[in-house]
Amino acid sequence: MPGAQISSCKYGESNVSMFSLRHGGFSADNAFCANKTSNKLANKEGSEMVDAIMKIIGVKLKTKGDVITQSQYVRVNLVDYEHPFFSKVWHGVHVLDSNSTLLTNSARKKIQDNGGSWPSEWFKPKIIHDILDFEDLVVTVAGISSVSAVSGYAYKRYKKGDVLIGFNFAPLVFENDRTGLLEVDMSLAHDVREQQGGGGEDLRRGALKRHSSIRIQSSSVH
Repeated sequence: MPGAQISSCKYGESNVSMFSLRHGGFSADNAFCANKTSNKLANKEGSEMVDAIMKIIGVKLKTKGDVITQSQYVRVNLVDYEHPFFSKVWHGVHVLDSNSTLLTNSARKKIQDNGGSWPSEWFKPKIIHDILDFEDLVVTVAGISSVSAVSGYAYKRYKKGDVLIGFNFAPLVFENDRTGLLEVDMSLAHDVREQQGGGGEDLRRGALKRHSSIRIQSSSVH
């Protein structure tokens, strides 16, 4: 049955998808968090999902010692949470502004006091990690098969450690030289590139132990 699935890659012993956080790119004033969802059947006719919806829920935990005393679930607002005809790749984008449920209360207040913009000293990977306020992110994608009219559904759960600071997802869509059609190269699903202007966390110093399947592309690769 045709349908979309969240593209995943194996990091260590956990099978998780990639989450990327970029600063200073989507907006001149705020950072944003992006999730990449790929249709694994994108190159097959009739694989599209109609009226697709993406939802993200943030999970926050309060602990006392090693005991979890409270769980809180918050909705993560996306710039575009609906896709009328999801066929290839879909990036869900959340802006980390004064209304973001993924930031600490003190961080949101500081953004508000700063006229709605991030303080200039925040655009560093360590500081960004410190102001993120969640343990898990739960991503769901649902839609209707364009051929069978049967509902399709995908689910993936992320840990905070799956977030990459200062990186973009590598392009997956290319033109087939023989047919002239646009196709998705799923072999690039695990590839990331540092954002333009640099500023990404150093993946050579321990971070790649968390993300063992990530491949870093040169910014000149297209």
